[in-house]
Amino acid sequence: MLGEEVTAFLAARRQASVTPTVVALRSMATSVVDAEMTRLESRLPELDDAVRAEIRQTVRRVADKLLHEPTVRVKQLADEQGAVSYAAALAELFALDPEAVDAVTRPIGVPEEGSS
Repeated sequence: MLGEEVTAFLAARRQASVTPTVVALRSMATSVVDAEMTRLESRLPELDDAVRAEIRQTVRRVADKLLHEPTVRVKQLADEQGAVSYAAALAELFALDPEAVDAVTRPIGVPEEGSS
């Protein structure tokens, strides 16, 4: 029974280790959506507010759907003992800012190293 608990704990810990990278990836996607919506609004300022809101929601859904399977899969792969660092692979593939990933794991109110 203790062995099962230890195994479950270690699996949960491995899975949690990819969470900051997943959060940074989703944050990047949100930033891309917001930037593209700002661009669209400057090109089409006459858009009705309801239409603009529907477009924004549609683009967000597309981004969420594109990221859903990879984020679920990276958590599953992290569960495997001896697995390579899929979080590092995601960070590299999507050129995620390491500071953005670190910011997710830093306790609130704790400054970055080297900052005052």
